[in-house]
Amino acid sequence: MKINFRLAVLSGALMSLLMLNGCGLLYTNVRVPYSYRSATPMDVHATKDDVTLTGHACTTSLLYLVEWGDSGYAAAVSDALKKDPQAILYDVKMDVKLQSYVLGLYTHLCTIATGKSGHP
Repeated sequence: MKINFRLAVLSGALMSLLMLNGCGLLYTNVRVPYSYRSATPMDVHATKDDVTLTGHACTTSLLYLVEWGDSGYAAAVSDALKKDPQAILYDVKMDVKLQSYVLGLYTHLCTIATGKSGHP
């Protein structure tokens, strides 16, 4: 049985493209929700005047060799509360934003905490 070499290469290339569809070889920009446990309005003295705060915590990686930063939950909440460290963040919504360029050679990952500021 003789296999046509050009047909085999073309079929392999087509299968590779189909498998990589949506993988973001050149650019990725993804946002996903986080699971968490946070205070509720019943846990703090919530009022209608409580302000909504947002904090970001990010890491960056370069060339698969080095990565720096802190994209953790605690860092994002601390960033949100940096103006009022005595406050408690309640009704928190956590998200993750990932940006990746050129096969992941440069990646920027941020955890975003958004919630209301209350006092115990």
